[in-house]
Amino acid sequence: MTSRYLERWCLASGAGAHTARIAAGFLIECIQEVDQVSRFLANVRGDAYAGRPAAAA
Repeated sequence: MTSRYLERWCLASGAGAHTARIAAGFLIECIQEVDQVSRFLANVRGDAYAGRPAAAA
């Protein structure tokens, strides 16, 4: 869905290549932010469960 929207947006603008480069940079930044949040949440989960005893098998 996002790639189709991005493609239409780039084609609709006069400076398609420049717009695509800006959009790609923005998407890369978003992906990096998501990765950082994911790692942060994994660390929080690890800390939350570190003090709990293991479940009996």
